[in-house]
Parts: sequence; C-alpha cells; structure tokens
Amino acid sequence: MEQKRRRKKIKASTVVKAVIALLVIGAVITGAVFFLKEQVKDKYAKTTDSGIQSATVQSGYISTTVYGTGRLEDDDSETQSVPEGVTLKEILPDVGDTVRKGDEIATVDLSSVLSAMAEVQGKIDDLDAELKDAAEEEIEDTISSAVPGRVKKVYAQAGDDVSAVMIRDGALMLLSLDGYMALDIEDASLSAGDAVTVTVSDGKEYSGKVESRSGDTVTVILTDNGPAYGDTASVTDEDGRAAGSGTLYIHDPLSVVGYAGTVKKVLYEENEKVKAGKKIFELENTSYTANYESLLSERSSLEETLLSLVGLYRTGSVYAEYDGTVRSVPSEDDGTSEFVICQDRTMTVSVSIDETNILSLSVGQEVDVSVTSISEETFSGVITSIDRSGTSTNGVTTYTAEVQIDKTEGMLSGMSASASITIESVENALIIPLEALKQTSSTAYVYTSYDEESGTLGGMTEVETGISNSSYVEIRSGLSEGDTVYYQEKKSSSFSGFSGFGGGDFPGGNSFPGGNSFPGGSDFPSGGSFPGGNSFPGGGSSRSGSGGKGSNG
Repeated sequence: MEQKRRRKKIKASTVVKAVIALLVIGAVITGAVFFLKEQVKDKYAKTTDSGIQSATVQSGYISTTVYGTGRLEDDDSETQSVPEGVTLKEILPDVGDTVRKGDEIATVDLSSVLSAMAEVQGKIDDLDAELKDAAEEEIEDTISSAVPGRVKKVYAQAGDDVSAVMIRDGALMLLSLDGYMALDIEDASLSAGDAVTVTVSDGKEYSGKVESRSGDTVTVILTDNGPAYGDTASVTDEDGRAAGSGTLYIHDPLSVVGYAGTVKKVLYEENEKVKAGKKIFELENTSYTANYESLLSERSSLEETLLSLVGLYRTGSVYAEYDGTVRSVPSEDDGTSEFVICQDRTMTVSVSIDETNILSLSVGQEVDVSVTSISEETFSGVITSIDRSGTSTNGVTTYTAEVQIDKTEGMLSGMSASASITIESVENALIIPLEALKQTSSTAYVYTSYDEESGTLGGMTEVETGISNSSYVEIRSGLSEGDTVYYQEKKSSSFSGFSGFGGGDFPGGNSFPGGNSFPGGSDFPSGGSFPGGNSFPGGGSSRSGSGGKGSNG
C-alpha cells in the first residue's frame, strides 16, 4: 500500500515538472519569435499592429533577369580526317592527351598510301574525260519572252551577273500580260464598276474603274501604258472626292528569269511592248554549263586529296593540324577515320528558357554564367543562337538558347552551369516594393497615407510604372524620392501557430537563422526534450499534436 502511494506521488511530481517545463519553453518560444520578428521589421520595413507596412521611395538600380541552367559542352572541336584507303600503323596520342599543331599523331602504312594515290589519280583521269565533253556544251546566250506583254520593270542591266540579279531582285524583268496596272485603297463608298480618276506622282491623270472590293479595301485598275510600276497614285471619284491613295502594281505580272552568264545587252526598255518569242536579253560568258562547273569542283577536291596522299607518302606520318585536346581517334571498331581535336578556347551552355521570356532574348546578348563546381566566379558569355522550335512538357513550353563562354582551367564538358541574362535595367530609378503597387485594368496606384486610429489606407496616388522584378517596381511618375507608401502586408501561414508573423520567413531562409527553430541550431536546449522525457506531452515535437501525454517519463 505504501509503495502504491509512493508511485502516485512520483507521477504527480513528474507531471508538475512537465507542466512547468512546458510553460518555460512556451515563454522562450514566444520571446524568440517576437524578438526576431521585430529585428526583421526594423531592418526591412515598418509594420503596424494591423499588418500595414510602409516603405520609402528610394533611388537605386533595378533590373529584370532571366535565369536558366544547362551543361557545358566543347564547341570548338575540329575534325582531321585520314584519307580514304590509308591504313594507320600506330596511333600515338590517347584520348584526353594534349597536342600541338605539327605534332606527330599517327604513322601510316606506305603501301596503302600508294594504292590510295593510284585510285585518286584514276578518278581524276575519268573526270578529265567528262570535262572535255562538258566543255562542248553551251547554255543559251539569249533570253526570250514566252508570251506577249508590256515591259514594266527592268532589273538587269548590261554587265550584270545574271545569278546575282536573280538573288537580289527575284527576276531580270517584269512584264504586264493583261494591259492593266492596279492599286488598292481604303474607301467605304466605292463599289465594283464605279468609274474613277487615277493621278500618278508626276500629275498625269488616267481613267480607271473599281474592279472589286473586299470589306473597305477597293482594287482599282487602269491602263499599263504609261503608269510606272511602284509609283504612288491617288484616286478621286466621279464627283471629284478624294477616295485614297496607294502604290501601283502589275495586275497580271510575269517574271523573266535566268540562271547563268552576264548580261551583254537589254533589248527592250520599260513601257515597251514585246511579242511572244522575241529576244529581250543577250548574254555572254555562257560557255560552261552547270554540269561543267560541278565536274570542275569535284576535280579540285580530288586534287587536294592527292596532294595530301603525296605528303603522307613522303613523311610516313600524320601530323596534328590544330592545338588542343584529343577527343577521339580513328577506330576500326566503329569505322571512324578521324581525329577530333578540341582547341580548348570556348565552350557553350544550352540553356532552357521559358516561353514567357524567349522573345526578350537576342543573338549577341551578354550573359553571366556560373560554374559552381570549379569557382564562385561569374564568367562573361554571349548568346550565339536561339532555337525557336519549342519543347512542351506538362503544358509548359521551353526554348533553347546557346551561350558561348571562354574556356578556363577546370572547365569540363558535362559540368552543370547557370546562366543569368539581364533583359532590361535602369540606373538611378525610383523604386518601391512590388507589394506596395496596386493595379486595375486601366491604372496603377499606391497609398501614401495611413490612419492608425481607423486602420485605413488613404492618399491613393496614380503612378506610371517602368520595369519590375519579383521584388521591386520602377516608378516613372507620381512619386518623388523620400515619399512614403503604405500597403497591407501579405498574409500567409505563420510559424508554429503564431499569427501576424509575415509568413514565417526571414530573409535568406524559411525559418530562424541557423536552423528550423532557435538561433544556432535546429533543436531546443538539452536535445529538444523535457527533463526526464524525449518529447512534449501529446507528441514527438515542439508542435501541438493530437495524441495523449508524453512518453518515456
């Protein structure tokens, strides 16, 4: 009986101790929370008891930045091929070795070189025979009109290269086939068939008529005898009312084209009529056909190969043509006959960019790149290409931008890299926290006063904004440096059940500095438990739970 009473006394004593400890811990938690809360408020913003924050309009730097990640890749690799048919006796460098231009990288089997030389010479002999036949072929030295028409635009002049004119203008000459020029104007009152007067830039007038209309767009036609292609003309109706103006174009055009030679003579001038089958251009330098040029190019390539083989036969070795690191060597296993040498000057990062930001990027734009595995330093890069064929994943479309940077010691292909691309920035801008800005469909405004007694915001002031980022917004007009703005602090989940803590987040982290609870660590003093136990009553942590009393007591 005595023992039972004694046990009851011990249990009561333990409960008392636990309650006292809980009160002490709760007081400490409350004090720490409000102490740190006040520190954050003093440093970053002033907050009233009702959750109203204030901020001073300041002058500073603001920028909008796009971020992306990718992997480093070598982008200055050069391929050095061994001529077809040549057998290598020994490959001297291993993959990863560094070589200098002129270093011996392989020895060759001379008999295989001789065989390759004989084969190439045979191909050259065959091409020479084909070239002889092709030299006798000729393309036409004139260009004729296939149909009758009126010359409205002459692009090619004597001495012009035919292919160059074609690339520049898309045609050597333009003909009008149906006898009409046309122009489009915007006029709601004219109808198809209406008679009009067309006045060209030199003041000359021509009779015209409305051919058709589509919506408010009216097509007017007039004679092609006189009006110049590309001239600006105005239209008036039968009552003399100005109906609009436009650029004259050929109503039914035909492009006269060619592909080789030089223009020797142009036989027709603009506005002249030409009959079907009539010559309109005389050409020169048309002796060789495209087939001849192709054969000549092929022979030139074989000449280079033969010279390379002669050099191999004389030295018996292959020599590096570039400085750099050997990335791959010829292999019989995969059928390759090339040395790949990376010159180790530049690298690229393929960065994925969200669809909302891709249109803000351009080739040549500067980029800051960090490779944290080798250095905390930021490297300067530049966008070299943008792939605008997007990839969609889970409803989000991303695009790829290639960023080139100078290669430095320690950079290896495959390393992770981060890119920071500043889209727009402003120096000495007036800035306020983004939270302070209120917007409607037509305007943006801020509050410049706060009544503590009534707890209401006032002084609504319309502002003009500039660029913004996730934290701040530029104010272009409506406020001055030193003005104060007021705004309701955002409501979010609070720390450990305490309300009004501003979301429970401190700058630089999601909890208290140093951990998830008290400063300096992630646990309560004495290992995060009560004297004589391993947890709070009702659970295994500092948060309230739904269980019973603490255990291990």
